[in-house]
Amino acid sequence: MIIEGPKSNTSRIITHVDFDYFFAQCEEIRRPELRSKPVVVCVFSGRTEDSGVVSTANYVARKYGVKSGIPIRVAKSKLAEVSDAVFLPLDSAYYSQVSESAMSIISSYADMFEHVGIDECYLDVSQRAAGSFDVAKGLAQNIKQDVKKQASLTCSVGVAPNKMLAKIASDLHKPDGLTVIEPDDAARFIAGMDVGRIPGVGPKTCERLGELGIKTIGDLAKFDLFRLIEEFGKKNATYMHNASKGIDDEPVVESGEKQQIMRIATLKSDATSSSEMLGDLYEICRSVFQTATDRRLSFKTVGVLLILDNLDNITRSKSLKVHSTNFESLHSAARSALDETMREAGPVKVRRLGVRLSDLQSSEGQNTMLDFMSSGDY
Repeated sequence: MIIEGPKSNTSRIITHVDFDYFFAQCEEIRRPELRSKPVVVCVFSGRTEDSGVVSTANYVARKYGVKSGIPIRVAKSKLAEVSDAVFLPLDSAYYSQVSESAMSIISSYADMFEHVGIDECYLDVSQRAAGSFDVAKGLAQNIKQDVKKQASLTCSVGVAPNKMLAKIASDLHKPDGLTVIEPDDAARFIAGMDVGRIPGVGPKTCERLGELGIKTIGDLAKFDLFRLIEEFGKKNATYMHNASKGIDDEPVVESGEKQQIMRIATLKSDATSSSEMLGDLYEICRSVFQTATDRRLSFKTVGVLLILDNLDNITRSKSLKVHSTNFESLHSAARSALDETMREAGPVKVRRLGVRLSDLQSSEGQNTMLDFMSSGDY
């Protein structure tokens, strides 16, 4: 029996753009005098002055061992002897404005543009690069120059025959890097890298792979697929097996900021069950529903985002049978997604909760539930 994964589409050229130390860089843009200082952007819990975790640190702070996910008090201890270290709270609205400005510049270079986060995106440039990786590299250089000139941001860019390789490439020479992986060289290029370089392969998976004698991507490429399936299940094993050979056929899916509505709120205290978050969930649902109504948009997909106390993210989405402008449908889907996520995640502490509406379309001429409901301030 032979199990084959998808064959890599060698005619495709994908670019991944990742903004460098984004939140901290935004603060440097706003206050240029911070560029030479350690800058640490924090998620403060509000319980004590030092409670919470580090979201992002600039490269000056990283030299002292400060990194994302560590407690603020630990970061402060590492910078105790540095008199000019700066600790700042998240300013999500401002970061979103900077991101939107930069993304609008980048999207103009794409045949297809996929916005996957506030600080990263994918571009399919196959047509405008006419299949040439040299041309694609030139486009990437132009993107970097325009984003720097117009948005004052540096970014790291990867160019490759697929999304998985492009993401690996963008992470290799940070900050302000540009790396190209060509199709014929892909498997050799990644063979010596740690398996943790593969997108989606986290610490626990790396640990188990290590126990199986798999340290590098090249080791993974040589490992028996059936044995991988026994350990990780067919879906995950096949993904890792294909990735180790530089194969990924996932297309760039057209998207953008205007094609989703999202609201995230910080909980008053960490939640360990969905019941503790129901009040917040309802208010967040009302907020995104109001925005959809104001824009006269209907939605088909409702998702929840959980940001844990260690800054790990968990997401889950529910798709409705048809597009809707009904608040109860939104709230019911969000609650179902939240219940399932908490049930499957096991013992976790949730610090922030978000709701996302996507697969949007115009609802002009349709009545909505909110037309018949009084809307309170939120």
